[in-house]
Amino acid sequence: MRLSLSYHLLVPLALTAAALVSGVAVALTTFFLVDRHVQANAEAETRRLASTVARALVQPVLRNDIWQSYQLVRAATEVERQDSPEDAVGIVVIDAREQVFVSPTPRSYPLGTHLSALPPAMVEAARAVTAQLPPAPARVAQPSPALLVLAAPIVGEEDVLLGVVLATHPPGITRTQRAHVVRQLAWLGMGAIALVALAGAFLGLRLTAPLGRLRTVMEDTPRRSNVREPLASEELARVCQRADEVGSLARTFAAMLRQIAANQELERHMLEAERMASIGQLSAGIAHEVNNPLGGMLAAIQNRRLRGGLDEVTGRTLNMLERGLHQIHETVQALLNEARSEQRALRADDLHDLELLLRPEAEQLGCDFEWQVALPDRPGLPAVAVRQVILNLVLNAAAAAGKRGHVRVWSAEGERRWYVHVGNTGPVLDDARLAELTAGTRRTVDGRLGLGLWITARILHTLGGELTLLHDRPTELDTVLIASFPFEPRPDELLTEARPPLLNHAD
Repeated sequence: MRLSLSYHLLVPLALTAAALVSGVAVALTTFFLVDRHVQANAEAETRRLASTVARALVQPVLRNDIWQSYQLVRAATEVERQDSPEDAVGIVVIDAREQVFVSPTPRSYPLGTHLSALPPAMVEAARAVTAQLPPAPARVAQPSPALLVLAAPIVGEEDVLLGVVLATHPPGITRTQRAHVVRQLAWLGMGAIALVALAGAFLGLRLTAPLGRLRTVMEDTPRRSNVREPLASEELARVCQRADEVGSLARTFAAMLRQIAANQELERHMLEAERMASIGQLSAGIAHEVNNPLGGMLAAIQNRRLRGGLDEVTGRTLNMLERGLHQIHETVQALLNEARSEQRALRADDLHDLELLLRPEAEQLGCDFEWQVALPDRPGLPAVAVRQVILNLVLNAAAAAGKRGHVRVWSAEGERRWYVHVGNTGPVLDDARLAELTAGTRRTVDGRLGLGLWITARILHTLGGELTLLHDRPTELDTVLIASFPFEPRPDELLTEARPPLLNHAD
């Protein structure tokens, strides 16, 4: 059965398990080395003990002083109380006649016992000493039962062999020593394993932290409406800066997010294009529906004039109504991209009607309205387009200025263009936001797509003009938009543009 755990847990657990296995392996290796070291030390100590006893027994053996020899051997084998007597070192002294001369344990090795009655390892060690000339120490290890015998000769004058000291000792670490070592290794090992395990868990958590952050970003991405938000997150940026596999995975994921963002942007543009197409179809339908009642109202005004008997006020009112109805008709036609040949030229009455229409709107919003627009000297500007552009710009400026704001509209005439400036004291508009508004991609607070400046920019683009932002604006205005309307070229200008430049020739 496979465990489906997170790498955030698997890596620390794996490092902790590795620490445990390493700790156990180190403990076993340490115990083996300690066993070897204790065995070597025990053998060396036993050899030194046998040699020391052999040198000390020279005179007592020569005098045949068994009691003094017994005291010396007893003192040499006197050790601290141990858990098992068999862990202690045993000494047996053999004289020149190969009989037991003295032993601290006479019950086990009675005096006068012949060498042949002793254990085989002791017999072999004693024979090895007596067989050498001059006599030398010997070592014999017995595997079963485990016993180590170290023999040291008792040498008198002129290398005369007086006897042999046989020292017996377990060949390895004793049970008491083993218990002590195991106990110390257990405590030290558990402490070391605990520290290494904690360090492994800490390192595992640190190593998997970037992977966890990347996982959080990846899991959070489907819940976001725009993939540009996780692309801009600091978590993903930090993980992408890594030079390891996690960083490579994060960079691949970021590249995938950028591709998704590009696809979303393309999809959004396609949806906007479809929406604009739907708006165009809707405008066409509305235009046809509006033209019918407009024709009826214009016919009613014409019939009223034919009946006569109009006073001055009624005549001016009918004229204003007729111009307004014609303006509505021409605006609808402009939205339907009708031919420019059917558009009439701008007149002073059009500008006057705009002022009469816009001033009440500004006063209703509670802002000051200043109108300084003069008809250009050069004729030919389309009335419908100019009125629609100025109307949209001023309404937007009044809405931006708000209560106690100020809106100022003035015009300026250039050589080939007529400029209308619309300024207000509302929020400052920069080039980036103006580009969004004129592109039809800027949404309002309630989520609607603002199309006022988009329609204005489209009308100006159709005329060959443009909508720009005035950077060197007057100090009392926060935002000033400039709508430029190109004049129809005069015949002499067309002739100048078509005629090639004359070359000056010397007479």
